[in-house]
Amino acid sequence: MMDTTKRPSDEQQQLISPRPGTPGRGVGGEGSWPGIVRPPHPRPLSPEAGERGDYALPFASLVLTIAGAALLALAAPGLHAGDKDQLPSQFSKEQKDNLLRFLQQHEKPDRYIPAGAKIVSSQPVPTNTKVESPPVKTIKQYMVQITPHRPVPGQEEVQRADVVYYRPNPEKGKPGITVRHTVDLATGNQVGPTEVLFNSHTPISHEELAEAVDLARQKTPVIEELYKQREKSNVRWEYLQLMINRKHGANEPGDRVVRLVFTASAIKDQAEPMPTRVIVNLTKGTVTSDDR
Repeated sequence: MMDTTKRPSDEQQQLISPRPGTPGRGVGGEGSWPGIVRPPHPRPLSPEAGERGDYALPFASLVLTIAGAALLALAAPGLHAGDKDQLPSQFSKEQKDNLLRFLQQHEKPDRYIPAGAKIVSSQPVPTNTKVESPPVKTIKQYMVQITPHRPVPGQEEVQRADVVYYRPNPEKGKPGITVRHTVDLATGNQVGPTEVLFNSHTPISHEELAEAVDLARQKTPVIEELYKQREKSNVRWEYLQLMINRKHGANEPGDRVVRLVFTASAIKDQAEPMPTRVIVNLTKGTVTSDDR
């Protein structure tokens, strides 16, 4: 039988990292278009990552049903160096201490492309891979994932883990990069070269989601009105991270794009407002209405 389900050709969504929602904070993940069922783990960031275990923080599982397909995923908000309780529970205290020390040492990058980094890309690499931070600015960086390696047979505990960051491009409007370090949990030292991934669909961080919500409020009067008339806890939002396969309007491959749906409780004798849907492009700094 021919499949007549309509699927968008320009914006493909994958279920990877839904996060549990709380009032005023939101719920969501990476979505699935009808008929597409994704595996329960993210796609490896590179071919080498296929040999590693996939593990996202903080390990709260959530089952979502999208277009009738039940999909399981793991939550993965941003992690700060001080969030010791959010480190993988399988790590020993010593391993957590070593990993936290590594995170603290890498909180503030001094350049966009790490020195001596190995470039990984499935597409042609941009010619300018030596972008430096402007003198008066710092390079922004978001923690997005910690991925323990699978133990080898006979090994009682995990010995290494990948630490994954996303860095926005200092040049506004251009795609950023994914930076991955492999850490020896016994010492807290890096193993091998730092990897820089271009054109990688990296999970969105909690900090980026907060920025997307703020941008939506700033540029969408209807959404800002929801907050003005209510307590913040009475406004909820859901999100879907979009993977842009090819240029579609203002959205281009490599852009950090999320679809947000805002809902709010009724006030006084009024009915609940209709949901407000927007597409936020964090790379371009744009917000557009989503009438789909």
